[in-house]
Amino acid sequence: MAEPSTVAVAAVPSVLGIGAASLIPGVDLNAVIGAWAGALFFVIWASDLAGWARLGYLFVSWVGGYYVAAELMGRAVTQYSGLPALLAAALIVTVLISVAEWVKGGKMPGWISTVIGFARHVLGRPDSGGSNNG
Repeated sequence: MAEPSTVAVAAVPSVLGIGAASLIPGVDLNAVIGAWAGALFFVIWASDLAGWARLGYLFVSWVGGYYVAAELMGRAVTQYSGLPALLAAALIVTVLISVAEWVKGGKMPGWISTVIGFARHVLGRPDSGGSNNG
């Protein structure tokens, strides 16, 4: 569980950020609050991070969650933005970190292999390992 000081430090920006967002016309407050909740969940869950890293990840998660929700709403994938923002904010930093480590020369993350395999299956393309003919 997170230390009480971490939660207190996170509470101040949340009140200020959500309050400031409510004053800007056109901002989707459902997405702001959902993204904040997802970002806060990620930061509290990742207890091994340093303080500045937590604040950085909190900001990236919050902004990323909001933009993913806005994109899903714009494409009419969902009618409400709160839950997509929460889920995106909770996952986006993990996804970005794994891709960054892969680009730096590490192993391809397992979730990317799974997505590629699923896409090949859906599109009806066989794996590159040969023919499916019996």
